[in-house]
Amino acid sequence: MAKAKKMKLPSIKKKAKKAIILYIFLMPMFASTIASLFASDYIRFIAKLIGFGMLFATAKLIDRGLESEFNYNEATLAQAPKIKYKLIGSILLTISLLYIGLFVTNLNILNTLFSSILGGVGAYIYYGKDPSVDKLPKEGGVNYQKLLKSLSEAREKLKSIDKDKEKIDNIELKSAIDKATKRAHQILNTIEQDPKDINIVRKFMVVYLDGVKDVISQYTNIDKEVLDNSYRDRLIELLEDASVRFEKELERIKSNELFDLDVQIDALKKQLNY
Repeated sequence: MAKAKKMKLPSIKKKAKKAIILYIFLMPMFASTIASLFASDYIRFIAKLIGFGMLFATAKLIDRGLESEFNYNEATLAQAPKIKYKLIGSILLTISLLYIGLFVTNLNILNTLFSSILGGVGAYIYYGKDPSVDKLPKEGGVNYQKLLKSLSEAREKLKSIDKDKEKIDNIELKSAIDKATKRAHQILNTIEQDPKDINIVRKFMVVYLDGVKDVISQYTNIDKEVLDNSYRDRLIELLEDASVRFEKELERIKSNELFDLDVQIDALKKQLNY
């Protein structure tokens, strides 16, 4: 009897945690706020609405802090977040609870102060402090601040390309864009894991990403009624050619050979001649 093969489960993309508990606490506050509105108690409605807004802002700040921490932990190279969102969120939670206790529920000031501080400190302990140490090697002869900035700019350009891609209906063209941007992400990730000269990333951005981003943006802005298939076919051909060449460049980077970016994507504009 043949040996059964072990089924390979699909990988699950990791995501940042959310401040779920804070959102759960918002529900009774929201219900109470709406109840005051229906009861025509407008003064208490406004007071509760302010309190609800403060708690909602608290949850969003801590969410932002959790997302920043997630991105920091996932990155090979990273600077500690400059804005301590979780700390600010915990402080705002303390202020929010103090406000609600004094102006919404009319609790004793000492009890309100104690529970507010306890809530803020508890949130900070539960969600943890914001990262404070840069994940950057001290040696290596690379300006890591500039490298990180360049990598961030390059990834923003890729996001812009993906955004423009959603405006395209042709499946073959979208597939060609996906293939090219996938290679681009691989190159950026490889450079991040094994930092090279900053000029590598800059050259990659100027020669490749800027050219592709501009051409695709121009393509999506052309009226579909005047756009014939020849433009699309040439763009697909050029993107596929870029993917093949960048696969070769990726292998060169991994083998620590000289980065030789010989794909002049700026030629896309001239060849398509929009």
